[in-house]
Amino acid sequence: MSALPTSSANPARVAARDSATRIWAWPAAAGPALALAAMVHAHLTPGVGVSPLRGLISDYALNDATRGAILLGTLALAMSCLWSTYGLAQIAPARSAATRVLLTFGALGLVLAAIFPTDPTPGVTSMGGEIHRWSAAVVFTGLPCAAWMLARGDDGLRRLRVAAVWSTGLLVAFLSAHPGSFVSDLVNGSAYYGLLQRLLLISGMVILFLVATAIPRLTDTRSPSLP
Repeated sequence: MSALPTSSANPARVAARDSATRIWAWPAAAGPALALAAMVHAHLTPGVGVSPLRGLISDYALNDATRGAILLGTLALAMSCLWSTYGLAQIAPARSAATRVLLTFGALGLVLAAIFPTDPTPGVTSMGGEIHRWSAAVVFTGLPCAAWMLARGDDGLRRLRVAAVWSTGLLVAFLSAHPGSFVSDLVNGSAYYGLLQRLLLISGMVILFLVATAIPRLTDTRSPSLP
């Protein structure tokens, strides 16, 4: 019986792949940082009139002064998802299969949320507004699931598991406080559900950053049976 090919059989190829994977990890990690900077810029822009406690982040996309920043930040997160997906496919294709699917759907959800803005008038629902809301739902549920699937059973990725748990908790809190929730009045959610959404989005940024920075570590622990 012939032996399985090992990484030591092609050291130059392995070194080149490791180097390329690390290069892809850098822009994947930069995406959340750029998105956070864009969000801060939108919040500090004067005259926008969006409450950080009661208004949603998507409301900034309705204002000419902050639309560009929100669009840039959203697309930066989408690209981070795709860059991490590529890097994970290179170094842990079997282990990261579920994570890569969820990250791809997250990227698609972010792009659709950027293309289709939220409804500008409360109580008025449009097709574009529905696409925006459901796309955001895919992102906010998919990212913590992707993080958990990648980090489970790996003590080296404990921070990623913790981030996934916190993000899930924030999602539950946000959905409970949202005015459309049947418990919103009980918890006075309308007074602070906008703040919860901001914390939820930041938790997603943290997840993407941790996934990106985990790529080089996963490269070092690649199974030797991979070509």
